[in-house]
Amino acid sequence: MAVAGDWRVPACGLLALCCGLLAVPGAAAPREREPVRSMPNTSLGAPWGRMPVAPGGPVDMRPSPPKAGRDRCIGVNNVAGAQLFGDSAIELTMRDGHRYRMFFARECQALSFYQGFYYRRLKAGQLCAGRDVIGARSGGECPIASIIPVRSVGAPRGRRRG
Repeated sequence: MAVAGDWRVPACGLLALCCGLLAVPGAAAPREREPVRSMPNTSLGAPWGRMPVAPGGPVDMRPSPPKAGRDRCIGVNNVAGAQLFGDSAIELTMRDGHRYRMFFARECQALSFYQGFYYRRLKAGQLCAGRDVIGARSGGECPIASIIPVRSVGAPRGRRRG
């Protein structure tokens, strides 16, 4: 039994008021759902996929992307993880343990802020240098200039062609 000054008396009244408002049709209009935001379309029109990126350590970056790997493609479905290296490169670790460093044609500062990127699967699930772009949540796009394999520490170097 509730006594005067008891906190349950006003609480019961408030509960009854709320229930009454909800029972009256049109009294409490349902909230409109916010529109789903998607990445802006480019002229290619393929759907975007998202890849989370772990922050990387400090790196000395090249003044321009390497010439090697300008025509390389990698399978997006084989990517196990990604790590950001500055504003100009992302290192991709594949499911089989191989690693590739993806260099951009210019700095892509939005990637470090959002810790992830979007990509388009245009060519049979392949992500290709010289053709594809990485998209940031902010809407900016960063062209992929080259993709080069990263050798493991202690692995023997291949022969250089003269």
